[in-house]
Amino acid sequence: MEFLDNYDVILSPVAAVPALAHGTTFEHLNAFGYVFTHNLTGWPAAVVRAGTSPEGLPIGVQIACGPWREDRALAVAAVLESALGPFAPPTIAA
Repeated sequence: MEFLDNYDVILSPVAAVPALAHGTTFEHLNAFGYVFTHNLTGWPAAVVRAGTSPEGLPIGVQIACGPWREDRALAVAAVLESALGPFAPPTIAA
């Protein structure tokens, strides 16, 4: 809490790896250490796509704030989405 007296938001990766195949998250729980703190405390956080891996997988950035500051998380998420451009959905092979 004292740290957040000096900073409005904390930016971090969502995971230590790009997006995982559906259904494999529990096999890679250690990769999600960045989100545990906010999930366990209930502090507000938002996630936006920040890039794409060489394999075409999404890479996200998490914007976290102190208690009751959803406004900050959503405002920074909007700025990042605007600066990083729109999400281009992947093509799905038939």
